[in-house]
Amino acid sequence: MKSIKYLLPLVALAASGIAAASAAREAPGVVVRYGDLDLNSQAGVASLHKRIRNAAASVCSQLETRILGLHDAYDRCVKEALSNGVAAVANPNLSNFHASKGKGAVVASIRQ
Repeated sequence: MKSIKYLLPLVALAASGIAAASAAREAPGVVVRYGDLDLNSQAGVASLHKRIRNAAASVCSQLETRILGLHDAYDRCVKEALSNGVAAVANPNLSNFHASKGKGAVVASIRQ
């Protein structure tokens, strides 16, 4: 079964203003499973990207706030965690989809 361990970067914790003691502990993580998805299809890639994005939002949720000045830390955390999750999968179709923000991405690959 394919899955990635999705970790919140310690840099995001430090930049967010959370106490240093929190950064010293293991960063929160979420396992994202994708063995059921076909990453050679647009639908499969989009589904995995959404799963990773939802996991990033979950991991970064303690930073979420409606206070305008502090909301940037949450946005940065989600963006960085999403990018790290996409990189961890190491699939060119997912990377291309992420780079294009899912707009007009064409998925093409050669099975070997």
